[in-house]
Amino acid sequence: MHSSSLVDDGRRSLSGATWALKPVDDARVQALAARTGLSDVAARCLALRFDGDDLPSTDLLRPSLEHLHDPLRMRNMEAALDRLDHALRTGEKVRVVTDYDVDGTTSSLILQAALKLRNPDLPLSYHIPNRFEEGYGFSVQAAEKAADDGVGLIVTADIGVRDHAAVAAARARGLDVLVCDHHLPAGESVPEDALVLCPPQEGCDYPNAALAACGVSLKLAQGLLQHHHRAWDRILLSLLKLASIGTVADMVPLNTLENRAIVSLGLNELNQGRHHAGLSSLLKVAGLGDKAVRTSDLGFRIGPRINAAGRVADAKLVVELLNCREQERADQLASRLDALNTERRDIQRRLVREATERIAGAPTPWVLLAGKEDEGWHRGVVGIVAARVKDEVHRPTAVVSIQGDRAVGSVRSLPGIHAVQALDSASDLLVKYGGHPMAAGFTVPTDQLDALRDRLSAWVEANVDPTQLVPRRKVDVVVDADRLGEGLMQDLARLGPFGQANPRPVLMVPNVRIRDARLLGADKNMLKVKIPRGAGPWLEAIWWGGAEHMAELEAGPHDLLGHLGINEWRGRRTLQLELKDARPSAP
Repeated sequence: MHSSSLVDDGRRSLSGATWALKPVDDARVQALAARTGLSDVAARCLALRFDGDDLPSTDLLRPSLEHLHDPLRMRNMEAALDRLDHALRTGEKVRVVTDYDVDGTTSSLILQAALKLRNPDLPLSYHIPNRFEEGYGFSVQAAEKAADDGVGLIVTADIGVRDHAAVAAARARGLDVLVCDHHLPAGESVPEDALVLCPPQEGCDYPNAALAACGVSLKLAQGLLQHHHRAWDRILLSLLKLASIGTVADMVPLNTLENRAIVSLGLNELNQGRHHAGLSSLLKVAGLGDKAVRTSDLGFRIGPRINAAGRVADAKLVVELLNCREQERADQLASRLDALNTERRDIQRRLVREATERIAGAPTPWVLLAGKEDEGWHRGVVGIVAARVKDEVHRPTAVVSIQGDRAVGSVRSLPGIHAVQALDSASDLLVKYGGHPMAAGFTVPTDQLDALRDRLSAWVEANVDPTQLVPRRKVDVVVDADRLGEGLMQDLARLGPFGQANPRPVLMVPNVRIRDARLLGADKNMLKVKIPRGAGPWLEAIWWGGAEHMAELEAGPHDLLGHLGINEWRGRRTLQLELKDARPSAP
């Protein structure tokens, strides 16, 4: 391995970025290599993902059911189970109310399955808000409708912890509310008149504060069923299929034992277990009917199809599909979901293209782009478009859908540029807003959009170091080309499942003269090259969207940046370097 001087020299890459080698204590790397049997390359990547004085146990590399913590360690779990036991014994009407995204819909399915397993005759219903009619969260409208329907207990998931007004409305009508959530910003309180399961809440010492809502729902299911069903382990493994999808799609950290176990064991079941008709049909339309399902597939194939229903139609379609046991009907529902995903993707591509054309290479400090919903600026995809534009121009970005005199916007920001703090600076212009440091949403009067753009750009100029607006790529490790083999690939794979807080290792391969460059794909936008590896066979490398850099790469030696992976094509598995960037090698 190489010193940081080979990487951190301020040179710009072909994408305009600077590179930086992540620092790590060499003694920790050596200790991890000795303890785990990993190579120095993989041990360095592992050390970067798990800092602190305590070295992670080798158990970290072998996820198991033992890594699922006792649900009773979660604050209010015992009281929640007692309340559900009462409903199950008495046949009380229960309604599950969840968000319309992947985390919410998988939570709904997990909770419904657990309650029905305990009491098949329970009068159970579910509600998922329609994004366009009800908006985000547990609403007063949903609480009132449940009361009108004679519901005695509402169980929310992925919403509720910040919906104090709706909880109060439900309680005023005599309903109890049980909240399964994880969206709790620091310093905020949970509803006092609800039973709240939320690991980040004050007074909760549950060992994994990073659960997704589907993970919290899984813990509730675990508490409900583990002492009441002889086939509990088999049921748990089945529920982990859903929890793994929601956990990856919601981008919660995958550097905790429990989250790693949820995803790893869920993937094993998706690849080895038998599936009912609904899940089989979903896997088939996602192109995974006869292929191994990988973590990336959960995030980029299955997750987007589930999200598409809530973005452009109604998320109830997802629950209907994944509860379906009749194959012909399941195939019809899956095809509808796939069509919605195609519609969502087409809208997204058009808006990204239109948005980047508007910027025309001269982005403001804060990019704000707006269009009328009835002219195609669909509010269901503004968040995705904001993320794509942000990545393209490396500026915090808001994309806004105008609906008459009101506009709804979604923000995607950069590390170190706090989206909500920026919106705080314009709070007097906004109807409402909220979110997280990297992603937020807001509603604003349409006639205030120009003022909002100016206010946010001024906030960036006053509070952000200009160097933060220069793309900077973090490098995990420097590896010579002749080390890029199957052995290293298998070593790095032991660090998975990959995702938030445990990203795929980023390798820098110095001083490479590429060979046999050619363009592939319908639009000839994928660059494929070969990399010499000493006396070994040449390694294939691809760069999606790298066509514009072909001539530069052919002109001389370059340092390459990318992920080592496996390409599966027509039953053939090939080692491959997935390029993300390149820069001319230093003289």
